[in-house]
Amino acid sequence: MDSLTQLIVIFMMTMFISATISQATTTVVIHNNLEGGLSLGYHCKSGDDDLGYKSLAPGGSGSFDFNPDIFGRTLFFCSFSWNSESHSFDIYSQKRDKEFEKFGCTQCEWRISKKGPCKLNKYSKMFDICYPWDA
Repeated sequence: MDSLTQLIVIFMMTMFISATISQATTTVVIHNNLEGGLSLGYHCKSGDDDLGYKSLAPGGSGSFDFNPDIFGRTLFFCSFSWNSESHSFDIYSQKRDKEFEKFGCTQCEWRISKKGPCKLNKYSKMFDICYPWDA
């Protein structure tokens, strides 16, 4: 096999492996952890999908599934609201959350509190990876 043919075969194999890995379904789970028995409203979107407005009762959970982009560009952002307060957060960023990163996931679970979102840590089994609100 000449060098060009070898390069083409390697490239095609790499693309096939990347596509296979990236096509694993990812699930985002959102838990309402607001204090004071408040309902949590949320509206999640990506560049391609608008998942609509949803509401979670106190202590309730909701989820959505998707297949990440093979090029690593998948991003879902959500706005969260309770009473007259609202905030936003990138609930899934493939650069941050892809499965092979240290704190990556294929089931990404989040507890939403007034202070901000906290992600389930697959090592400690605690919701101890916390972020500030984006806005």
